[in-house]
Amino acid sequence: MLVTLFFLAVFAALAVAIAASADMNLIVSRNRLNGQQAGALAETGLQLTRRHIGGIPVPSGADASSLHKAIADHLEATLASSSMLNTGLIHYDSNRINLPPITITRPDGRTGEVCIDILASGGATDNTTVTVTSTGRFDNAAQTVYYNMTVQRGRSVLADYGIASKSPVRIEGDAWVLGVNDATEASVMSATYSTPGAITFRGSCGVSGDAAVCNPNGEIHKKGNVTVGGSEIIGAAEPEWPRVNTDLFEPYATNTYTGDGSGNLILSNVRIPPNTNPNFSGNTIIYGVMYVESPNRITFSGNANFIGLIVCETPALDDLDAHSIQFTGSASTSGPENLPPGKQYDGLRELTGSFLLAPGYSAKFAGNFGAINGCIVASEFKFTGDASGRVKGGIMNLRDSQFTIKGDSTILIDKSDTPEHPAGLETSLRLVCVSGSYRE
Repeated sequence: MLVTLFFLAVFAALAVAIAASADMNLIVSRNRLNGQQAGALAETGLQLTRRHIGGIPVPSGADASSLHKAIADHLEATLASSSMLNTGLIHYDSNRINLPPITITRPDGRTGEVCIDILASGGATDNTTVTVTSTGRFDNAAQTVYYNMTVQRGRSVLADYGIASKSPVRIEGDAWVLGVNDATEASVMSATYSTPGAITFRGSCGVSGDAAVCNPNGEIHKKGNVTVGGSEIIGAAEPEWPRVNTDLFEPYATNTYTGDGSGNLILSNVRIPPNTNPNFSGNTIIYGVMYVESPNRITFSGNANFIGLIVCETPALDDLDAHSIQFTGSASTSGPENLPPGKQYDGLRELTGSFLLAPGYSAKFAGNFGAINGCIVASEFKFTGDASGRVKGGIMNLRDSQFTIKGDSTILIDKSDTPEHPAGLETSLRLVCVSGSYRE
């Protein structure tokens, strides 16, 4: 009898232990399941945010509060028709963006919650980090995941091409476009849609790089002994065209010039008033910036030496005949970084990578221009006669006008040691996902 009672006691104890263990396992399993549910909710919030703000444009040079506002405004607009959250409760300030909690109901009626915070470390400048924090909650479990995005500038059209034109491109006679360090530096691109004949080669001419046409219905015409060293591409993706910002340079133009350009001149940080139309026919040396107010027709028919750059005010009227820059003599250039000592050039020395910024102007080169130490940008280009030289950075035509290289012209494109974003050419800033930045 005692033995039976003993075994009953042992079995009862085992039953209690087994029941307690089962309860504990059930609790552990439930906690693990809740944790998985919380993790899934956190992942959902992260993916939702990446989907809606990845790639959006953000303001240039703004502070953190403005960057947060741009993101918050975008989320409010894109999620306005969603029933997930009340977009009117999206809050932002200089510290972060807070989204109202998102409640998600399972088919069994149980609910979970997602809370999303977005924080920018600094202003909307290159490589600013934006951290997305998503916390999922389910019952008593919570899981937080993080992902980084960064503010980056778009890739400029001159990063991929030596010559980029919104107009048809014609290369005729014995004209050549060659890369100095690599054949691909001299790739030529036409983004015209006004005519099928986007690029025309005629004569003993060619390019060492690619010939690319953005219009999928565009054509490349060749007649004569033509060489295209790279590929001939139809339907090429059109890169981003930078915005020309001449306002950076205008404050440096403190000395007004009202002459006709004759004689031997030494000019520094000079401003050319509207309708001056000078012809610089002598030996002209220009330090710093030459800021051209519109309208104007500027001619350099003598020997011009630049230590700096030319910047033209964007015209109010579209008239290429009234707005022109011509180089019919010889020209040599050196970048702003080589300006002599003097406080009048402080700040300007850092604005490198550009030589001619002339939106709304026609640019003509008819003489030997040696080496141009910076990219050249205008709304029409004509290289004629024996106009030859080296261009650091590339050539960009902003209008569907014309881009012609003919005669014995040889254009050498040199992209060595050139800044990725030349001064005065602004590409958009966008939020870009940072691969490998996910963490729990």
